[in-house]
Amino acid sequence: MHIPLTKYLTIIALLIASTPIWAINLTIDASSARAVLRAVQDRALPHDEAIRIAEMKGNQGLIQKAISYHVPATTASFADALLTAAKDIPSQSPSVKTFRLEEVKANSQTLTALLDQIDGDPEAFSGWVKKRVSFFSPTDSKADITGYLVVGGSSGGFAFDQPTFYLNLAYNNDFEVAKVVMAHELYHAVQIAHADPKVPWWSQPRARKGANGTWTKQCENTAQLFSELYQEGSASYVGDPLLLSERNGPVGKRMRDEMIRGLMTISHSVTLLELSIVGLAARPPVHYDKIYALGFYYPEPLYKIGYVMARAIVEHEDPQALAMFLSRPGYAFAAHYLSLPKYGQDEKHPKLDPYVVAALKRLTMGCRKPA
Repeated sequence: MHIPLTKYLTIIALLIASTPIWAINLTIDASSARAVLRAVQDRALPHDEAIRIAEMKGNQGLIQKAISYHVPATTASFADALLTAAKDIPSQSPSVKTFRLEEVKANSQTLTALLDQIDGDPEAFSGWVKKRVSFFSPTDSKADITGYLVVGGSSGGFAFDQPTFYLNLAYNNDFEVAKVVMAHELYHAVQIAHADPKVPWWSQPRARKGANGTWTKQCENTAQLFSELYQEGSASYVGDPLLLSERNGPVGKRMRDEMIRGLMTISHSVTLLELSIVGLAARPPVHYDKIYALGFYYPEPLYKIGYVMARAIVEHEDPQALAMFLSRPGYAFAAHYLSLPKYGQDEKHPKLDPYVVAALKRLTMGCRKPA
């Protein structure tokens, strides 16, 4: 049964209000963002102060994210980016331009006002985010999580392999938008906090088939693809862009419109997932990084099929149903979607390609190669 948006939002609001806040100790650190915003306005900024700011934990996250995009970013290049922005000196260095601090400077007043609004009403900001995320998390969750508010760089929000996340206000310069994106990133931190640290099952002897472990590698890559699908899809539903509206400015409108377009063309995402599975099984296989970039970089088409799976599970069962996948492999999430009564019956529950279904079956059976 289709749930109208107004009814959906009412249900969410009532359940959030009645859900106990779980034992997550959330710290929001805005010091990196404020330091950068002050620095880019200081034409007399000294080099040693620029280095000190670059060494702050939030800004180190921006450096690490740039490196993940294969940009040779360093503490020194971040400091140079601060100095060139502060002194209005053009730079052609990719490792300086990647931080986009000249744009931060141009919008510094708006961003400072947003930080003041966030600091001035923590219950409406971080309190709302904690309640939203707790709705989809185990009630006994326990973790110390720090979220860094940052400005600059080329990603709106991100998390790495520790219960820490980064929210880039330069991309999310509206109070409501920042809340929704922070819910997405906090859920990633919760996923990391609950991740099973055991040795991956595909490294066990029963999964080792073929010369040089080629079957093992295929299993590993296929399992990783489903893990990314689960992680991004469920986080996208927790930090749901459809909670936004045109009132949230051009960024909120863009986020909402992109999700709506993605859901309207969900068959494209289904096909891309099929091609990704086929590519990983090819001889030679398509490199995993290429498949990841195609599916999870902008416009993030595989986020959308993961979102659809998460939405279907929540609507058929309840929000806590997502919590049971936090310590399970990502393919268990996709396999559970296949078991839903409405699977394959309409556009809200699209049917997956037989190649994808077969891959899920192999993974759930311990990745034994078909005879």
